[in-house]
Amino acid sequence: MYRCLLGRFSSACALLAAFAFASAPASAMTTHLSHIYYIMMENQGFDDVIGHDNAQYKPDTPFITELALRYGLETLSFGTTHPSLPNYLSLIAGDYFGIQDDNASCYAVPKQTPCDTAKGSNIVDLLEAKKMTWLVLEQSMPKAGYLGPQYPTNPNGSVHYAQKHNPFLYFQDIATNPARLKNIQPLVGENVAPLANALSNAATAPNFVFIVPDQCHDMHSTNDCPSGDALLVAGDNYVKLLVTTIMHSKGFTPDSAIVLAWDEDDYSSTLGCCGSLPNNGGGHDPLIVITPNYKNAIESALPSNHYSELRSIEDLLGLGTHLGHSAQAMDTLYPLLP
Repeated sequence: MYRCLLGRFSSACALLAAFAFASAPASAMTTHLSHIYYIMMENQGFDDVIGHDNAQYKPDTPFITELALRYGLETLSFGTTHPSLPNYLSLIAGDYFGIQDDNASCYAVPKQTPCDTAKGSNIVDLLEAKKMTWLVLEQSMPKAGYLGPQYPTNPNGSVHYAQKHNPFLYFQDIATNPARLKNIQPLVGENVAPLANALSNAATAPNFVFIVPDQCHDMHSTNDCPSGDALLVAGDNYVKLLVTTIMHSKGFTPDSAIVLAWDEDDYSSTLGCCGSLPNNGGGHDPLIVITPNYKNAIESALPSNHYSELRSIEDLLGLGTHLGHSAQAMDTLYPLLP
């Protein structure tokens, strides 16, 4: 198995790996999963996270780096575009609908101007059509189904929960549906009891769970959160809390997987692939897949982006439909499964 270690991972390693790794084609996929737990982090490139040290050579992301060394690592994963919102939409709908901003949803309360809306089907539609269950957990959102554009609400203050990181609320068939809004729930502070409770029974654990840390814990930051290396440390610690909670739950069944991904890099590049517009990609980001079945690390260098991830989720959960650009994408998560 190819592995490139030069004290830390680097983009050069990732690019070299592209010529050294051969993966099964998408058509060879036979594995199906019953649960996918997806954690979305923010605005960091591959080299900013995997193996990153501070100026004193102290690791900033020891837990995440250990996950990369032990489980499945995609070395050529890219954001679809910039900024955040279109990447989230790409993941759940296979399109970013021409949106290149972080405006609030047109279904926000109170109404915001300007605002964005996404039209067409999304992953919730596919899951419910197959009678499968889903849950969205947004840290620092004040209550279930919250339609506010941010929290705290002071437009001139710190923003912990941001609606731009909750793509489900940009679709009318979710934002105006009280039953669906009940599935969009808060995580308060570092209390992950709602996650633990949802996964406490293997038979009732949701088939798809989308987890979004707040801006103090997703490596994005806001003005009263850690910054610099401390921001990476805070993100690593929260990822550890989320991942260990899932791994120790009954919902982490042999046919389940955790996907740890980043939406885009910090605007340091416009690298992209797989359906991104020329010179308009979202940068080179980490992507890690964890299942209970790993015995040896797996590393893949199939170029991928959020369309590819959506294609994999659709196929691995047996949803039977491919949304938007995911229809032309490859199953890039499949080679990361043991």
